[in-house]
Amino acid sequence: MAGILGIFQPSRLDFGDGSEAVAGNKLKLARLLMAVGAHGLIGRDAQASLLILNYHRLHPSQGRGASAFDDGVFDTDIDTFARQMRWLKAATTVLDEDGLLKAASAGSLDGKSIYSAVTFDDGYIDCYELARPILDELGIHALFFIPVEMIESRRLGWWDIAAYLLKRTELESITLDGRTYDLGKNFAPALKQILHDFKLERSDRTEGLLFRLSDTCRVPIPGPNEQSAELMTWSQIRQLRNSGHAIGSHAMSHRVLATLDASTQEHEIIGSRTELQAAVGASVVSFAYPVGGPQHFNQVSVALVREAGYEQAFTFNTGISSVPIADRFQIPRESAKSLSALKAKALLPRVMGIVGTHSAYPA
Repeated sequence: MAGILGIFQPSRLDFGDGSEAVAGNKLKLARLLMAVGAHGLIGRDAQASLLILNYHRLHPSQGRGASAFDDGVFDTDIDTFARQMRWLKAATTVLDEDGLLKAASAGSLDGKSIYSAVTFDDGYIDCYELARPILDELGIHALFFIPVEMIESRRLGWWDIAAYLLKRTELESITLDGRTYDLGKNFAPALKQILHDFKLERSDRTEGLLFRLSDTCRVPIPGPNEQSAELMTWSQIRQLRNSGHAIGSHAMSHRVLATLDASTQEHEIIGSRTELQAAVGASVVSFAYPVGGPQHFNQVSVALVREAGYEQAFTFNTGISSVPIADRFQIPRESAKSLSALKAKALLPRVMGIVGTHSAYPA
């Protein structure tokens, strides 16, 4: 079996841009093992595992297609999401916020081997209108991470605005800050590259970049009503809280924390907890780092999360945890586009390469 798994390791594959091709082949192997019932033969740790799923947006079951904004934040369609949640409920022990807090200090909570949790980032309206009814029907209490200023100002994130401008331009190519992007034959990779470039820009340049991109594309930034329609309201967020779901902070503005000085990070992390608690009328104990990769936050971020009074914090696309959770201020989460991807990550984490997480910034 080790020989079969070996051919799917990154060092044995060379597909140019690498990671997506490797992930795809790992999923193919996992599907094969599950289809023949061999997933139980792949050794799992005796220790209980915890897969935390994260979503941003969902396509409606009818009319699935391109959005006016960033298609990249749509994780799956609502029908697939419903199947994922039903499987999660049947095959794992689904934890709510209190359960996750207990998992930071407990071993196998009830003798089960696979635990799970469900989270949502960014406060999109899909989470309320599409996901909430399914979660409530199944009795799954999720965590919703809210970027305070986006909800308060009714303004979308820079990624959505950038995608909107690029989709609407009639130009075949653009040059921005000395970089040229081909929007004709290579629109999808050009959009992906521009969004990647934006993510690691210093925060004081991001807003200016959007205005320059608007001028370059010859497309106006979308109006307030168009942006507001994509986001939940404070009333809807409070309704989620009142129906048993947890509300956590996703910072004030969703800016990448690693690009900010300590004082600004303090405002983003500590200030967002204060304002969010006032908005929802309840204590806020969970935080999710914006974007969420190890390069997107730093030691200052982790220290401020502790100082602010949060009890746990989450990263993104960083793996699967063991129980008890090793570091409750850097708890990994994963995405899953399909039901088979969800099953593979839960049942075959070794094959999927997501076993064994570490703290990027040890306490």
